[in-house]
Amino acid sequence: MQLLTKFASFALAVVMGSAALATDQVPRSGRITIHVEDGGWGTARIQDMEKVLGSVADVLLPYFPQRASDRITVEYSKQGPLILPGKFHNGAHRVLLNVKDTRWDQFAYQFSHELCHIFTNFEHREISRDTAGRDHQWFEEALCEAVSLIALNRLASSWEHSPPYPGWEEYAPAFREYADRLLDQRRPRMQPGAPVAQWYRANQMDLNANPYLREKNEFLAARLLTLLENTPGSLEAIGYLNLEGSPSSKSLSAYFESWYSRCPEKYRAFIRQVIALFDERDTSGETAVALILL
Repeated sequence: MQLLTKFASFALAVVMGSAALATDQVPRSGRITIHVEDGGWGTARIQDMEKVLGSVADVLLPYFPQRASDRITVEYSKQGPLILPGKFHNGAHRVLLNVKDTRWDQFAYQFSHELCHIFTNFEHREISRDTAGRDHQWFEEALCEAVSLIALNRLASSWEHSPPYPGWEEYAPAFREYADRLLDQRRPRMQPGAPVAQWYRANQMDLNANPYLREKNEFLAARLLTLLENTPGSLEAIGYLNLEGSPSSKSLSAYFESWYSRCPEKYRAFIRQVIALFDERDTSGETAVALILL
């Protein structure tokens, strides 16, 4: 694997850097509090994981200042990556990750996806892997997949100049390489020219029955990624998703209309572009969402 030599050469810098700054564990003002539970992480050190996950939060939090006081507890589990319903007694969200050793790119990739669920207000609806089809969760899953790729690239840029420990800037390219490799693996099935509205009509029943269909989520994530990267205010806009709880029977047009109505005008351009992707009558014959909102 291309990154194996980089990981091997990086190991010494990890140990030295963590030893030098291990006492710097107090979150800065306006920074999400992240606590990693011990157990199951292989050779990864708790303080190093908290630094890495804190870096992930730092590159995204400026777009979601309303979440600056959030608390997150992270545990290792083979069931991860997953964010659990409910919170601990101290109000902390519960995130499970399935990564071992010092694979910081995978830590960042998994954590940023689950962080996106927090930022898109998942707690306003019931969430469980055993309860499928409610609240158009397939859309949120695709959106969080796209955000995780953005986080990897922004983390690479951040660590080039401001890594969590001295010497860790050598690892920065690994985040970008991992994002590129994920995109390369998915490109053959992305069907870039396929209309999203047509794709949605063909897959609507499957998406509502199981929002975790990875290949379908990745198709939509690729289209959303382009919009997120090129539309001002796109990340801010997703912070207004799911502010109104909705049952699974609520139409996609109503779901988008709720999002649009709760979002400030200055961030609505991204939502309008998302709506345009689905701009056809759905299977129930409703008026196109774009015509409702634009």
